[in-house]
Amino acid sequence: MIKMRVVSIGEGALNAEDGLVILFGKEVSERLKEVSVIQEFEQIDQYDVKKGMQLTIDDQQYQVAYVGNLVASNLETVHHTVLDFNAVPDEPRSNAIYLEPQKFPVIHAGSQITIKE
Repeated sequence: MIKMRVVSIGEGALNAEDGLVILFGKEVSERLKEVSVIQEFEQIDQYDVKKGMQLTIDDQQYQVAYVGNLVASNLETVHHTVLDFNAVPDEPRSNAIYLEPQKFPVIHAGSQITIKE
């Protein structure tokens, strides 16, 4: 299980039209903070996210549809991934977790994000 708490949200971070939520840890540059959701890990049992796992943002539930090949290493090293609420394209992003349903979430400072089997 991975459990994160949202610390802050950049001014340009949440745009439902693009369907992306960029997550970074607190150590990220000021420029990236402007377009990112800054989170901190509260619990990490493993960094491997797999298709079929459940991702919950507060009380909003999603199923992992696809996981890029850089997600685990990015989470472990720079605490980064992209939550993508669009359909999985022919060439998916290597740093993204694609989620279903394709409904953009409501996120605020203090939100809990959990990924588990």
